[in-house]
Amino acid sequence: MKLIVTIILIFVIADVLIVGYVLFKRLRRKISKVLKEEVRETWKKIIHEPDHKYAILEADKLLDYALTRMGYKGSLGAKLKKTPTLFENINDVWAAHKVRNDIAHKINYRVDEKTYKATMLKFKQAFKDLKIF
Repeated sequence: MKLIVTIILIFVIADVLIVGYVLFKRLRRKISKVLKEEVRETWKKIIHEPDHKYAILEADKLLDYALTRMGYKGSLGAKLKKTPTLFENINDVWAAHKVRNDIAHKINYRVDEKTYKATMLKFKQAFKDLKIF
């Protein structure tokens, strides 16, 4: 009887270790050097874009692209729900994404200089949090 309990205990411990390892690998997704450089170069182009609304749309798409390349699936909103611990302040990332949504969905939505700068700083911080910048 003790032998059966010992064998079952060994299997349970092995299962826990395997699940823990898989979860650790999933949560610790890294970004390649090539992708970092690609995102940095694209960011340089985006920040020199004179159309602020277009720049915000592109910054949002770039964040979505980076997370996709890191292995996350779904819309950017779905990715943000899966990755809150990747970001120092997930609420700032959500706020930047909300500005993007307002641009995309509200007729005649205006982006003033203050909103533009604040939004772009939030996107930049998101890339810093991902260790891209």
